[in-house]
Amino acid sequence: MMTGFFYGQTYGLFLPVFPDPSSARGGVTGISIIDVYDHYDFLGIWEDIREKVGEEEAFFILDNAKTHLPFRRWLRRQGITLMEITAYSPDLNPIENVWSLVEDKLHKHYPELYLMRADVNVVKKAIEEAITNCWKLLDPKVFTTLAGSMVDRIEAIIKADGWYTKY
Repeated sequence: MMTGFFYGQTYGLFLPVFPDPSSARGGVTGISIIDVYDHYDFLGIWEDIREKVGEEEAFFILDNAKTHLPFRRWLRRQGITLMEITAYSPDLNPIENVWSLVEDKLHKHYPELYLMRADVNVVKKAIEEAITNCWKLLDPKVFTTLAGSMVDRIEAIIKADGWYTKY
């Protein structure tokens, strides 16, 4: 699993999240998400963002997926303002558009990954590197456009009474 965030024309972080070995089913948990954000000094980066854009303009959009619950609590304890949305709400979460763009670039630039046969750790590493490179290939204007679309997204959802929108 990958996790990431952006602000304005800045890429932010795009990171792999590995399964939590203490998890009952051995999958990704809120703890593993916290660990990766902590490892890459998210709090230091967030402070820089708040200084650049102003505290009232900085908020973290997070859907209500169950795995995000501990991460959401951790963010609140750090004093980070959250914009919580329902799980699986791509219309309200611009990072979902970024995932789609990254996936398109992945298919275009790394078609061989689909057929790669090797040790599972070698395959995971190759995929992680390819996805990270695709993130870096994105035009920075994409992030500005997406961030600037939030008001329009919310208005479209209200107008559509919760049904589909163009986002």
